[in-house]
Amino acid sequence: MRLVLKFNGQDVQEFVLDKGSITIGRTAKNDIVIDNLAVSSLHASVHNRAHGAVLEDMNSTNGCFVNDEKVHHHNLLNGDIISIGKHQIVFYADSESTGDINMDEQSEATVMMSPDFQQQLQKELSKNKGTATRIKVKAEKKRGFWAKFMKILGFS
Repeated sequence: MRLVLKFNGQDVQEFVLDKGSITIGRTAKNDIVIDNLAVSSLHASVHNRAHGAVLEDMNSTNGCFVNDEKVHHHNLLNGDIISIGKHQIVFYADSESTGDINMDEQSEATVMMSPDFQQQLQKELSKNKGTATRIKVKAEKKRGFWAKFMKILGFS
């Protein structure tokens, strides 16, 4: 079994699920590191079980989506697309190749998305089949932290 991390439709890195679990999050403590403020320090994990792989949201701030549906636990099927922040992770039941694991240091802070923003993101993901290209969002404050946050996420 393997997972392919994607950003803007491009493969970033590939990971083989060859141990009991793989963690996904923003900090270097994770097996799959996603450097994005919308990703929690420990966002999710994928468990290798006898019946297949299971995705588990680790009580992340902004949630996990599989095939555009918000999930807490999900039995993964070949080709399932996991969306975390602006990244996608494609699950493959085979394990043809291996990838290196990125262990760069990351920030410890998590930026929380409002429920309205999460709903808008989920609608946009559904419309665009897993890729949120651009979402027009009115930030409560147009300058300072929120403007920088929205720009980092690509929603300017």
